[in-house]
Amino acid sequence: MTAPTFAIEPSPTTEPSTGVWSMGMTTRSFDSPYEGEGLRNDFIPEINYQGEQWYIDGTQAGWRSGNHQGFYLDAFSRYRFGGYSEKNADALQGMRRLGTLEAGAKLAFDSELGEFSIGASHDTLNRHQGWSSSLEWRGAWQANGWKLEPFVAMDYDSAEVNDYFFGVKPEEATSERAAYRADSAINYRLGVDSWYRLGGPHLFGAGLSHTLYDASVEQSPITDASSRTELRLSYRYEFINNPAAQAVAKAGETQWLQGDWEWRLAGGYYKDGNFIEMIYLNNMAVDTNDTAMVSAFLSKKITERTFDLPIQMHVTGGLVRHFEKDLQSDFNEYVFALKGYFSEFPWSHIVETRVGFGYGFSYGDKVPFQETESVLEKNINDSRLLQYLDYSWDVNMGDLFRAPSAKHCYLGYSIHHRSGIFGKTEIYNNVNGGSNWNTFYLQCKVNH
Repeated sequence: MTAPTFAIEPSPTTEPSTGVWSMGMTTRSFDSPYEGEGLRNDFIPEINYQGEQWYIDGTQAGWRSGNHQGFYLDAFSRYRFGGYSEKNADALQGMRRLGTLEAGAKLAFDSELGEFSIGASHDTLNRHQGWSSSLEWRGAWQANGWKLEPFVAMDYDSAEVNDYFFGVKPEEATSERAAYRADSAINYRLGVDSWYRLGGPHLFGAGLSHTLYDASVEQSPITDASSRTELRLSYRYEFINNPAAQAVAKAGETQWLQGDWEWRLAGGYYKDGNFIEMIYLNNMAVDTNDTAMVSAFLSKKITERTFDLPIQMHVTGGLVRHFEKDLQSDFNEYVFALKGYFSEFPWSHIVETRVGFGYGFSYGDKVPFQETESVLEKNINDSRLLQYLDYSWDVNMGDLFRAPSAKHCYLGYSIHHRSGIFGKTEIYNNVNGGSNWNTFYLQCKVNH
């Protein structure tokens, strides 16, 4: 969906301020074109950001130029949904089709009649090895907290794209599934996206679209549909409802280095256990025979209150190094997340104590060895990209050791968690399972 253009103040019908972060989720229900699949459901966790030029919008991120007499250029990277679900593996046995990450650009013209755009993208993961382009018109009407965006589009997929998703290779053919080479395709798409703001920071979205498939899709032996209808429901919480967040937003991206920053160094070991049990500190054991990790994180506070509670929210990113103990070669993991901290405990005036919970995304150069073992017991796929969760407890070192010079640092314990959200998320290859790591850390404020 296109990012909603609601304002922070004074009215939800004006243009947005910059520097706004949000978190949320989208559910998708759609008719699968693949034979025997019927209705499919998908869940997408989201982190969103609307800046002066840079943006993150669900499964798409990019850079947008300034408006030049109504024209602007948008360079983007996005996840392309596609492929069949694991539940249909028997019907499509011997075949494997996955979504991919595409990069591209579009040129758009914003007029009184709406936005007209033309764009193209190419596969960056070398899965379908082709390219796509689109022509689109999108309108925008908003009033009384509502925004409606009707759209009409013509989408072109090269022969490589169409053949990857709907073709059947000779070695995949069976007595009931003939070999088929799909040609390029032009599909037509129309629909409407809508957003409604409730209570300032809460955004609710709904989208309905209908796609008419090209004949080369209809004629494939693995499809049974000439069109597809998709319903999307979304929720976003924007960090705009307190003075600290307002100040961050108004400062704009040109002053992004200002503000409260913290760094964290951590290390720990893999733990075979249940994440919920570990949250209750029932499984903090460390076995040095397991694989290990060290990590470095940098975070910036973006708000003092979340959901009208005293929860500080941080944007955080980290580099993790995995040591696989000769089970496979060592590798890097990259994390991006939002993390909230609550510290108003009855004893915090004596020893400041924080409990934190992070929510985001983890991408590994490889899949951790133990994770591969556990995931492939239940799935036909594993995934380098998975949901990232971070649960932590820490205490202020200055309070703990009665050392005022250490008041800006914390000692803590955290759980580093990767998972596929019970196989409900296509961008995680519908993986059910994941991995946990017991880690201990030192975290310090940069500005103190």
